[in-house]
Amino acid sequence: MLELPEVEVLRKDLEKEVVGKRVKEVTAATASIVRPFHRNRPELVKALQGRKIEGARRRGKVIFLDLDEQMTWIIDPGQNGSVHKETASEPLGPDTHLATTFTTGGALHLSEAGDEPTIRTGVVPTDEAFDAVGLSHDALDLFDDNPTWMEFGRFLAEADKPLKLLLIDESLLAGIGPVYSDEILWEAGLRHDHPSSSLSTQETRRLYRATQEVIVAAMKAAGSSLDDAEADQMIDDEGVAADHLRVYGRDGKPCSRCRRPIVRTRIKKGVYTYHCEQCMI
Repeated sequence: MLELPEVEVLRKDLEKEVVGKRVKEVTAATASIVRPFHRNRPELVKALQGRKIEGARRRGKVIFLDLDEQMTWIIDPGQNGSVHKETASEPLGPDTHLATTFTTGGALHLSEAGDEPTIRTGVVPTDEAFDAVGLSHDALDLFDDNPTWMEFGRFLAEADKPLKLLLIDESLLAGIGPVYSDEILWEAGLRHDHPSSSLSTQETRRLYRATQEVIVAAMKAAGSSLDDAEADQMIDDEGVAADHLRVYGRDGKPCSRCRRPIVRTRIKKGVYTYHCEQCMI
């Protein structure tokens, strides 16, 4: 499950490893990953092959590799997609859906386990890239936009939603999902159903500080995404949460702040939150 911190680490790696390179060959193994950007795989291959990568951007959870001639290669990792370096001669594995080689050597593989990959990729005109992936131009990106705590406070007041639902609303806040919304709220000591418009100045500053600390800590924990073939997993196959998580996936375990058990609560269909009933108010 990838959110803003892991994708920002991936963007930095791509900026270092592929910017300045020209795509030599493209192999698209899975048709579903090129929709809705292209009608079919050959259309993507034609759009990407021979292009020079000139920049690496991120908005929310989506990577934008800017190409020559004002085109952009979109990589949306989806739920558990990964992007990793390979040699140019490395064959596609069973979970690899797209591979690109470069004229100067090396390759990038886009992979995701499972029969129904959620990763999406395509090439579109640069000025249409946000719209192509359905990103709101007005959504706040806490890392890229770097608002002051006062600007963040105005944002919270205007949004006027329960904090958990606000943090995961992609039309308002880009890149924060179920994992780090819970981590941020725990760090700030605020309940998931606390209305964003009723926060005190102290609570607003606490929440603002928590967003910064959680994102930075998660980026450090993510390491280098390109060095590993698998995406960073928040919960392993045995249901154990990653070491850097304090509350997400830890229901029944003691809160590291007050030792009361962490609780998993259903907010609405398909939306859950992990929280401490003792020290989150």
